[in-house]
Amino acid sequence: MDSADRGFSEHFLFVTGRLAEPLLRRMLPDLASSYDFQYSVAVMPISIAGLMSVPWIAERLKVPPEATRVLLPGRCSGDPHELEAKLRIPVERGPNDLHDLPEYFRRRHRPCLPQDEYSLRIVAVVKDAADVPLPTLLDLADRLVADGADVIGLWHEDREPRPQFAKIIKALHSHGHKVWVRTLELSTWQAALAAGADFVEPLLEVPEDLPEQTNLVIEPYLPGTWEGVEETLESLRKIRRPTILKQSLVPVGLGFTQSMLRSVEARHIWPDIPLALDLCSVLFHSAADAGPLLLLLLGFAQEIGARWILTTQEVNTARTSVRECDVIRRMVHCAQRYHVSLRSLDSSLAMLRDHHINNGNEEYWQQLREQIRDPSPRLFVKANQLCAWAFGRELQSSDPYELFEAITDAAKDAGRPLDPDTAFYLGYELCKAAIARQLGKNYWQDEALHWGLHTVAEPSPRERRIRRLARRRSVKGCSETGKTAHS
Repeated sequence: MDSADRGFSEHFLFVTGRLAEPLLRRMLPDLASSYDFQYSVAVMPISIAGLMSVPWIAERLKVPPEATRVLLPGRCSGDPHELEAKLRIPVERGPNDLHDLPEYFRRRHRPCLPQDEYSLRIVAVVKDAADVPLPTLLDLADRLVADGADVIGLWHEDREPRPQFAKIIKALHSHGHKVWVRTLELSTWQAALAAGADFVEPLLEVPEDLPEQTNLVIEPYLPGTWEGVEETLESLRKIRRPTILKQSLVPVGLGFTQSMLRSVEARHIWPDIPLALDLCSVLFHSAADAGPLLLLLLGFAQEIGARWILTTQEVNTARTSVRECDVIRRMVHCAQRYHVSLRSLDSSLAMLRDHHINNGNEEYWQQLREQIRDPSPRLFVKANQLCAWAFGRELQSSDPYELFEAITDAAKDAGRPLDPDTAFYLGYELCKAAIARQLGKNYWQDEALHWGLHTVAEPSPRERRIRRLARRRSVKGCSETGKTAHS
């Protein structure tokens, strides 16, 4: 462990392994100078920092008294708060890759994304809701709200009466959900009002007796115009009913730009009326992933001061749109309020391609080669090639099948032919590496590929071994019990 005193208040203790130590030491002086901190480096008795766990670190880490914060490797397993409770100083998980350390400190000096600050409300639309079995609908509503929806939208576009809407609305209310109903059938519309729907559209008649919590949603009589809007608003002002003006964005090629311009116009003509933007048609008719579309559409909604956005998960390309909207509405709110670039706030929408590719330089790869002592095959994506260091050879190919064959040959020549478990493992990892190479993503052996907010962590090799041993013990125990019973 060493220390570099620069006379500043924050003192970081960087925990690392032997392989990463030289690169970390080269990076820290410039970082400490740029971001005003002191630092120490704790080199743990292990080559690969990512194989460490928090309990393992806790048993071995010695913290200098001047340290005010501990930074763990991003790939180490376990809960940093456990170590924090023991050390009684803040413990953070750093980036997965040391090359991202400068970006990590840049982000520390930028506004964080407030988790409780947003101005847009999300309506998750369920089309033909009356045809969905009630238990299924309730389960769906619970999941949509868990993903970020504020209101469940029940759509019924045909003109057939749906008396069960009243029961559905009451059931959703009993689960604590707000309900937005759209129907063109008068008796269903009246039933929705009587059941206490929170939002009802379109305005088929001006009701004499309206539940206190119900908002009436109005839209133009003729799409593409404002026909009937002012007259309707005037009649609703007289009875002092809460009102929302809804504007539907139409697909590209069918008037998309004009519908956006009308949305801006609506805010100028009726600045005191809350505006809802319906995005469902754009999502439904765009054969593209919803995330990037939603980023632009919600950014537009935020900037014109809309209050509500309506989205749907009815098409596969938008199957996670509610969750994406929940992330995006916080991003666009923060970007507008603090006048910062979205790029500096969050990268969870970088799903297809990674925000930044870490290729390393030749010095880095050479140093890594010299320090690796573990004979197990190492896989990388380097210079747009699939690479392997295996059994004393440096192998590379753009074809995962060719690379696997080369690894197999190297194993045979070394007198260590691959067993089925290792072959399957290498095939699985090469599959991930090939995807990363093709899409422009970072690949780290034994790590899940990064899919933004949809990333699913993979168990570490150590966790897989523990599970495998537990399964074997379970099977062995069952077998012994069976033999005893049989005898």
